[in-house]
Amino acid sequence: MARGKKHKLSESYVGGNVVNEHGSKNAKTQQPAKLEAKDIYYEEDGLQRVYPYYHRFATHAKGRWVGRTIFDVFSKEFRDRTKEYYEASIEKGIIELNAQKVTKDTVVRNGDMVTHFIHRHEPPVTTEPLRVVRETEDGLLVVDKPGSIPVHPTGRYNYNTVTNILQIKHGYAALYPINRLDRLTSGLLLVGLNPTVAHKVERQLVEHKVQKEYVCKVKGEFPDGKIKCSQPIRVIAHKLALNCVDPKEGKPSETEFEKLFSEDGYSVVYCRPKTGRTHQIRVHLQFLGFPIANDPLYNNVEVWGDDMGKSGALPQTTSDPKEEEEKPKPEPEQAIERPRKMVGKCDSSQKNDAWRVLVKRMENWKDRQDMMEHINDCVGEKGPGKCDKCSTPMLPDPKPSELSIWLHAWRYSGSDWTYETPLPEWAAKAADHIDRVKYCPEKA
Repeated sequence: MARGKKHKLSESYVGGNVVNEHGSKNAKTQQPAKLEAKDIYYEEDGLQRVYPYYHRFATHAKGRWVGRTIFDVFSKEFRDRTKEYYEASIEKGIIELNAQKVTKDTVVRNGDMVTHFIHRHEPPVTTEPLRVVRETEDGLLVVDKPGSIPVHPTGRYNYNTVTNILQIKHGYAALYPINRLDRLTSGLLLVGLNPTVAHKVERQLVEHKVQKEYVCKVKGEFPDGKIKCSQPIRVIAHKLALNCVDPKEGKPSETEFEKLFSEDGYSVVYCRPKTGRTHQIRVHLQFLGFPIANDPLYNNVEVWGDDMGKSGALPQTTSDPKEEEEKPKPEPEQAIERPRKMVGKCDSSQKNDAWRVLVKRMENWKDRQDMMEHINDCVGEKGPGKCDKCSTPMLPDPKPSELSIWLHAWRYSGSDWTYETPLPEWAAKAADHIDRVKYCPEKA
């Protein structure tokens, strides 16, 4: 689990100011002093970690907040923390209105700026470095991204992201990511160093003038020959990052696959997506009955049931029999129940039992993961470790197998350029087979 080390990011708030370890003060409305990589990152137990730090979240008051006390707003609108936490935060002055300290009974008015300086604990990522493959004269940066690192700041990740690592550790200034890779996916990432080259390459991607080639490792004996999947894909729940084949409502999607070799019950497969839907390769492989072997989402029987989404099959019941017996049956046009904000907004057309059951199974699975983390954290006489600043429980570290999936963006080609990365260790033997399937412009 992440340790609470002392460092320059360990700030406390005194009299409306940020005070760091060295005693210097910066007004909270000002930019903090520039920090070096050693002040932000450290390695421990084989993982790259970020020292906990305060992060400023600010927004103008929403209409529904006006006329309510600041304590009522935070305790009812943001339920990821306890009422006791918000009461203490107001007292400490790390929840403010218009840059002024408030009390629990301060009423929010129209136009108020609401600020919360939250103590953040970023999840650790791999210590495998970002590798610069090429930097062109016109400002295109080609990077080999390890699994576990998100491209942009998102959710609990800020410093442990590709853009911030490139800026802080490698010294790059403005960055304009061009293609996207899932956090768990490794491989080739194109980044513009100026908006002109970023727009140019983005345009080529939109116009399907860039050929993308991936390798993956799937469960089972993948069939010989070229296999094409053209099943439409739709997003089922944005907050859950859940996608599925849907012939009626999905967006057009196409991926070509070809087996490179099979060994010990697994196959390493060459993938060539013709479109760029979210999780496209992962969803199409699941539909074909060959999910990526270590994919925690699309190769998960607790979420998808025994059929595992093959040929578009969806589970008919939730994974909790007691819940199935007790729940009322929804009306045909009743929208998916979303009891927690983690589920997020679903498309209005997603109003049937099939999607509702799938989303509920996903929720149940996530709840079980959270419970297991809590149980594992509580093992021992002292119980779970907690941060001495915000009382956040110290979550267990991810296992090495949880840092990435067996999906790698191997090669991208434009009309007059080609960039590729080395094959990952789990696909090393593919080097003996990949020349026979890789994209060749003269054969296209």
